[in-house]
Amino acid sequence: MTIRTFWTLFLKILGIWLVLSGLTVIPQFISAFTFFGDNPQENLLVVILVIVIMLLTVGLYFVVLKLLVFNSDRVIDKLKLDKGFGEERLDLAISLKTVLTIATIVIGGLIFVDALPMLGKQLFTLIQKKALFVENPQVSWIIFYAVKALIGYFLMTNSQGIVGFINRKTANMDQL
Repeated sequence: MTIRTFWTLFLKILGIWLVLSGLTVIPQFISAFTFFGDNPQENLLVVILVIVIMLLTVGLYFVVLKLLVFNSDRVIDKLKLDKGFGEERLDLAISLKTVLTIATIVIGGLIFVDALPMLGKQLFTLIQKKALFVENPQVSWIIFYAVKALIGYFLMTNSQGIVGFINRKTANMDQL
């Protein structure tokens, strides 16, 4: 494995991890809307500000995804990450695809393990309160943790397809 391949692998794993970790930001912005009360017209400026900040945050995560996962070669070139090493090769006999597959499985597992206990906790709290499903504000968190657990499960079980998608997109970006 060359130094460049190592940095490519590292940046792609970092990009996937940052974007998937950033999924928790979106429900926090959405939960901010519950604080505006029954008359959001009184707080119109604040609502617009929250929406703008949320869109900027999501946009930033898309930029991170594009730069670190799909355009990692450009980042390596701009930051000169592969310069200054005494040896050009690292003696690892693992292909980039294999390492990305393992990283996708590990990241999916971490997301799943992180979401499952919180989903159980929220469901247990909902059952304890014996509240209606629609009236409880914790329902949004139950949905969020269920989706997060499903994403983690999807990453673990479909890692080959995800790595293939990343490789196709990277190849498409290189052709442009």
